[in-house]
Amino acid sequence: MIMHTCKSTGVLSAFVDYFWYMESQNTSYQNELSLPDGSVDLIIDLTADKVLMATASNETLRLNHVFVCGPHSRHFVICNSLETRVIGIHFKPGGAYPFLGCPLDQLHNVMQSMDAIWGHSAGELREELLELSSVGQMFHVLSDRLLQLAVKPLDSHPAVHYAIEQLDKINVQTDQVGNIVGRIGISHRRFIELFQRETGYTPKRYSRIRRFQEVLRKLNERQNTIQWSDIAFDCGYFDQSHFIKDFRAFSGLNPSDYEAIPGRHYNHVPL
Repeated sequence: MIMHTCKSTGVLSAFVDYFWYMESQNTSYQNELSLPDGSVDLIIDLTADKVLMATASNETLRLNHVFVCGPHSRHFVICNSLETRVIGIHFKPGGAYPFLGCPLDQLHNVMQSMDAIWGHSAGELREELLELSSVGQMFHVLSDRLLQLAVKPLDSHPAVHYAIEQLDKINVQTDQVGNIVGRIGISHRRFIELFQRETGYTPKRYSRIRRFQEVLRKLNERQNTIQWSDIAFDCGYFDQSHFIKDFRAFSGLNPSDYEAIPGRHYNHVPL
């Protein structure tokens, strides 16, 4: 497998975490479990076949070559083909909103063709990328075109920006979200509306997902024997049963089953 990433720069650095490119052939496994991380990906498939996905409820989706994977709070399955060649944009939490033209909560647990958002420009972008000879050129063009295709002003509401910073701290419990709202200075109802519009999540759900991500980070970086109770405590769970319940809700797996799967990498688990 060939994998390239490129951090965003300039104006886009406030919205895009990184650009990525992946190419592989004849994978040893057919499907891949993708886990929620609190963000959004715009994906451009560069092969001839349409992309197949399966939702957590086993609904099979056949997607166009350019699509957005909205903010998920459930896992989904990527149905790998014999040949994979894709390029994408991994947005920061809340970063996709200016480019998609709709409240992000409308895309919660949804995969949407970008034809419905960008019109013919989505297909034209893919065709332009197919003409390029290097991944570096693709990243450059993708960055330039993304700026041109923004449908809203390139900014975020300061209340949402502040809340994301606070909620990304793993020691924030979900029952402390109200304290964050109190420091922002707007009504609770208005804040929830803004947060869902720009991130696709309620603040509490977003906080749970980011804590789940911290668990995955610890699992993938730990070298010695895993003590589940230690991980639960370190990541701010009330107890181990609460930790296991959250892990299963987001991944469909028990923590020990996830840990035992060879070839897993954070949010990507071969099946």
